Amino acid sequence: MYHRYTSRAEGMQTSATPRMKDRIRNIVLVLLAVACILLSIFGGRAMGFQSEAHTTFVRRIQTECNDALSLTSSLSRTAGANSAATLGRIRSHLYAMDTINQLNVGLQGAGGYLVNNDVFTQLYALLDDYSNKLITGMQTGDLQTELTNSLTDLSLLVSQLD
Repeated sequence: MYHRYTSRAEGMQTSATPRMKDRIRNIVLVLLAVACILLSIFGGRAMGFQSEAHTTFVRRIQTECNDALSLTSSLSRTAGANSAATLGRIRSHLYAMDTINQLNVGLQGAGGYLVNNDVFTQLYALLDDYSNKLITGMQTGDLQTELTNSLTDLSLLVSQLD
């Protein structure tokens, strides 16, 4: 008789263990399902944000480039009175484009350059040469043409970013 009660108790333990395992498995499955749902919701929003940010950056860099290009027509071919101020405004538009480019790289990673950095380096060097010629009072016609051509090329490049 004693053996009958102990074997029944042992039998209950073995039948209770699978129920506990089933319960734990069900809880884990529910938690995984909830995690997948949350990941899809927040992941979709993050991808939408990246796409929206990229579109905004492209539009802004196009605007800055067009503004800088339009300012080159107001530069004087000789050292005019307002040429230095206009050159500074062109530099600020170029700096804005460079900053937007760097922000996009921060969001997209190393392959996120909208415009190659060498383009900005070349334009900065051109602006420095132009500024130096203004300071010394030398003719700036050739540099104005080169600046206009470089910004026109950049404008064509950024218009194709869509």
